[in-house]
Amino acid sequence: MYFELTAPDQNSFNAALWSAEIIGLDPEYIDGKTLTFSIGTGSIEKVSNIRDKYNLIETYWSEYEKTGY
Repeated sequence: MYFELTAPDQNSFNAALWSAEIIGLDPEYIDGKTLTFSIGTGSIEKVSNIRDKYNLIETYWSEYEKTGY
């Protein structure tokens, strides 16, 4: 699965990125201006926990990772 998540504020963004790194999700495509980052993983539960804990919005999700930006 591939998820793009957007945080409501800078603090949530920083905390969510840190949590994702700590639990091994390896966030990619980090955009500090829009407070958006992506995660490509098979662990939907981990992503859901971070999403709920930091009030993130799933701006995009897919079965496959997008190619090119």
